[in-house]
Amino acid sequence: MADAAMLARIDRVRAALLAAGVDFKDLGAAPEPSWFADLRAGQCLPLGPAELEETADQLAGIAVEAVLSDEACTTVISHIEILTTLRDLKADGMDLRFCHGSLPPDAATVRSLADYVRAEIAAAADASADTAAKPGRVA
Repeated sequence: MADAAMLARIDRVRAALLAAGVDFKDLGAAPEPSWFADLRAGQCLPLGPAELEETADQLAGIAVEAVLSDEACTTVISHIEILTTLRDLKADGMDLRFCHGSLPPDAATVRSLADYVRAEIAAAADASADTAAKPGRVA
């Protein structure tokens, strides 16, 4: 069943996608279906094949299942934020990869890992500089 809560989840996913740089116009996103107005007015409607397709058109490739429950919605938004963070880090020259395709629990964890890697790189550079600066040592 579709209800106003589902629309709120759609709005949350779309906001996360917009924040990630998704351009719905470039993707050819369809206008909001007219039956969304009924949901906004408090009605509950069954989700048949046509409604599922129209809902999918609002999600830029995200599976409709992501907006059918709060838990699924929170998970997909977290994944969007993680992928956005990874993209931003890569643009800054840090390409983090995770074993077996597993993702950390949230974007904050990814940022913490990146900070840790930066600190380790800086410490290694400092140690190398200290070694090179000692008399009698050749770098």
